Amino acid sequence: STSLTTRHSTSFDIRLGKKFTLNLPVSLQADYHFVETIRTPDDDRNRLDGWTLIPSFNPGFEWQSSNRRFYAGVAVPVSLRMLDYGETGLTKLYLNPNLSLSYTFSANSKLSASTGLSHGTGDMLDLLTAPMQTDYRTTRAASGIIGESRNWNSSIDWKWQVPFSYFTFGIGANHSEGKRNTLHSQSIDGVDVSTQSLLRDTYTRRTSFNLSSTKSIPALFAKFGIQGSYSFSDSEQAVGSEVIATDNRSYSLQGNLSVTPLQWLELSYHINYGWSRSAYGDTRNTTTSLSHNGGVHLFPVPQLDLSASYDYVRRQLTADRYKHMSLFNASAQYKFKRAVLRLELDNLLNLRSYAYTLFDGINTYSYDYSLCGRTALLKLTFSL
Repeated sequence: STSLTTRHSTSFDIRLGKKFTLNLPVSLQADYHFVETIRTPDDDRNRLDGWTLIPSFNPGFEWQSSNRRFYAGVAVPVSLRMLDYGETGLTKLYLNPNLSLSYTFSANSKLSASTGLSHGTGDMLDLLTAPMQTDYRTTRAASGIIGESRNWNSSIDWKWQVPFSYFTFGIGANHSEGKRNTLHSQSIDGVDVSTQSLLRDTYTRRTSFNLSSTKSIPALFAKFGIQGSYSFSDSEQAVGSEVIATDNRSYSLQGNLSVTPLQWLELSYHINYGWSRSAYGDTRNTTTSLSHNGGVHLFPVPQLDLSASYDYVRRQLTADRYKHMSLFNASAQYKFKRAVLRLELDNLLNLRSYAYTLFDGINTYSYDYSLCGRTALLKLTFSL
């Protein structure tokens, strides 16, 4: 494969009084691509070349109140996408309007909101219709037409903080909808997986909520934090030529703390719990995950730092099957006047890999993480 890309842009900002600003950015993107694939022993071949030219004009308008509490920004980016790949091409004008608002109630509280529409187009990879081997068990083929997508996204966030109480709180929501002219399809034969794209309009919708809060207690040299999120979505998937509507729900809870109960001792801890459910037809699949990690720092003397950390992960694969992983690290560091001597002991439990495969009735997901085994590293650093 060969690729050549060039991008150029410029921007003008015009002040219209004390409250208004007009933004006039202009950009140009040009790409040339050539790709050839050969899949043996079937001699499946793809050979294509072509170019893409995208000139864009992104006018925007900003307004800010005299007391600087209220801000509004409106933009209407316009882009002309011209794609030419031999017998297949696309020339189309896209409008991507967006709006952003914010209001500062006080020095401690602020509300922000935004909404916008965006468009996307595929590239030459959408035209590689001959099968390609992406790994030992997986093949894929494209749709043969240039993909087009449209996405609308809106969000709102509120943040509140009390500096003298060392307390912060935030809550937000997000909603997105997307549409695409092709649908990803997967076929499974034993452990072999093949994917292709169906020439069919498809959609996705997702709504999520999140909150977070932190609290510091200077007298105890402690900081606590909690985060939570919940989301639900629906979309379409395909197995072979059969289209399946799916519904997903998930939530997660996270907590963390760090505390220094003694001048020579620091403790930290983090926990993360997640739950997810996917549903299609009369089938329901629910999985959970739980992870912990913590650390201890000891300072027997000011120059010496001793530390140890532990990570534990428990992930549910099926209704009665779980995957576990544990990592343990330690280190010792001593500071001289102009030098630092540090000993690092990583992966003391000598875990070499973390791999598992999930099949939810529609899709197969394989994960394989290779880890560096038990390692000892001694470092000496000098400062001149």
